[in-house]
Amino acid sequence: MKKDINPVVFSGEISLNDRTISYIVKKSERAKNVRLSLGLEGILQVIVPQKYSLGKIEPLLKEKEKWILSKYEEITQARVVREEALEEASSVLRYLGKEYSLVTILDAQNPIRVVLEGDRALVTLPENNEELLRRVTGAWYRWAAREIFTERTKIFAAKMDVTFRQIFIKNQKTRWGSCSEKGNLNFNLRLVMAPLEVVDYIIIHELAHLKEMNHSKKFWEIVDRFCPNRRKCQAWLKNNGPGLVF
Repeated sequence: MKKDINPVVFSGEISLNDRTISYIVKKSERAKNVRLSLGLEGILQVIVPQKYSLGKIEPLLKEKEKWILSKYEEITQARVVREEALEEASSVLRYLGKEYSLVTILDAQNPIRVVLEGDRALVTLPENNEELLRRVTGAWYRWAAREIFTERTKIFAAKMDVTFRQIFIKNQKTRWGSCSEKGNLNFNLRLVMAPLEVVDYIIIHELAHLKEMNHSKKFWEIVDRFCPNRRKCQAWLKNNGPGLVF
């Protein structure tokens, strides 16, 4: 299958209100209009139709200056949230909106395990090994995500009268969830760190796609029917999502 988006065809920098923004340009066979996106790395990605003139890029970016700078500020704040969370990742386990202090128990006679007890996450290891601790907590997150997403998805699928096929748990960089045309659901394992209401929102969002495979007004009406606080959940993810790391 031929790829829709070609590799980078141009890269450069532009000064917007005394701020230098790096950008890359890619061409897409499907794109009818220019699409702009800015990731955590702070590089602006510009997707353009195949026949779009590169000479139009900088005038367009000047025109979109307000939007670009606003997004750049959001990304800067997201980086701060992410870096702070990464610094705490080796000492804190986050689960369903709560933080548990990681306590390592060295015991080679008992199996490796993670147990939540009060406000602590007790991790039994055979030796003091940071890499092993990281792998064990990572495996625990994947197990916990599988458990909670399976349980909650079954509950809301019944309420919404929809049928899904399989659930896949992935450690994705950008998407919190997705729904395939075959009825398979993908969820980001890092979501298990978010409050339960946020987890439920993403589940409802993806299940709603089984009725409306789009983001139309009808789709959002379905989501709002089962998740009346979805705007609050969206805001939480926007502000705290970058900090869901391990």
